[in-house]
Amino acid sequence: MTRLLRRSVILLTGFSLLLSGCWDIREIQDIEYITAIGIDYRDGKYIIYAQMLDFSSVAKQESGKSSQPTPVWVGQGRGATLADALINIYKTNQQQMSWGQVTALVLTKPMLEPDRMEQLFDMTNRSQEIRYTKWIYGTNGEIEDLFVTTPFFMLSPLHSLLHEPLVSYKQISFIQPTQFNDFIIHYREKAATVILPSLAISSANWSEDMRQHPILEIDGAYLLKDKINKGWLKREDLLGIRWIANSKANAPLVIGPKDDPIGSVKLQKPHSSIKLLSSKDGMSYRIRLKILATVQGVYKENITITELQRMTEETLRKELLATFQKSAALHADPYQLSLKLYQRNPKLWRKLNKDEETITQKSLDIDVKVDLRFWGQRKRVKR
Repeated sequence: MTRLLRRSVILLTGFSLLLSGCWDIREIQDIEYITAIGIDYRDGKYIIYAQMLDFSSVAKQESGKSSQPTPVWVGQGRGATLADALINIYKTNQQQMSWGQVTALVLTKPMLEPDRMEQLFDMTNRSQEIRYTKWIYGTNGEIEDLFVTTPFFMLSPLHSLLHEPLVSYKQISFIQPTQFNDFIIHYREKAATVILPSLAISSANWSEDMRQHPILEIDGAYLLKDKINKGWLKREDLLGIRWIANSKANAPLVIGPKDDPIGSVKLQKPHSSIKLLSSKDGMSYRIRLKILATVQGVYKENITITELQRMTEETLRKELLATFQKSAALHADPYQLSLKLYQRNPKLWRKLNKDEETITQKSLDIDVKVDLRFWGQRKRVKR
């Protein structure tokens, strides 16, 4: 054997030894991927629910729609503490369990107590796998039912509202989805109110082959202030939040009485500002909202542009005020007015907060300016 041949054999043998170092890498089908966590507190016990998907099935769907639904597994563990409940899940673990794909966290109302929330923060923040940017929800329903509810066309549950809430919110804005890191920031901030969207199951709108198909929806939100759960409001009571929380919000608005509307507009690009007004009688606030409106339909003859604009502004003003008043009755502050006061005048905030007078149901004035534009509806509207 020549010297060159011997060297080649030695090099090839060395490379083969290096390649054999990958022997312990596990295939995707050999790992149990947790995609969502739910936590309940009942009868003195913490209950952790873990949604698990077969990622090999999910990967196959990327190349085309599947003819079979993606299997969804839901694990459950109970314990006197969250750590005990988590260990209880691991007792029946069959393969390596990965928490790095968790994109959603769902909490029941009993879990929103301050001491239980601190346990939650401690558990999730100590984990090196669970991401901080997961979506967080509350719920009035059963977590296990939420986790097995699937989207349309046998798509993966990863394409549902639970895991991808922004897709729906960007199209029509109601209650803004909340990520876990933003939730913690506002939860621990003095004077801030956390708006925690609540998940529910609706069977009223969609059917498949004449059979009702349950689907996920955001039906309202919990309002938490000073780490205390102030209460829950349904979605219709919180519509005003969307015009203050996000400048990219957009949604349709029906103008006039519900039983006899005069038209509809699409609202977008809201811009709001808050002014603090201090007086001897206490504190009041003024919200100025400027927003773009595009006419989608006019149902009445002889409506002038001025009248349609005025009625749009009035409808918006009522929506904003109704949300504020219903929240203020719970001593919650969806527009973060109290937070503005705390940031600008903490001394006055402490004085008023002592008697829960930073906001009252009569402490808000709203000024709305609508930039009304017409696309294809001008012929039915008079100047």
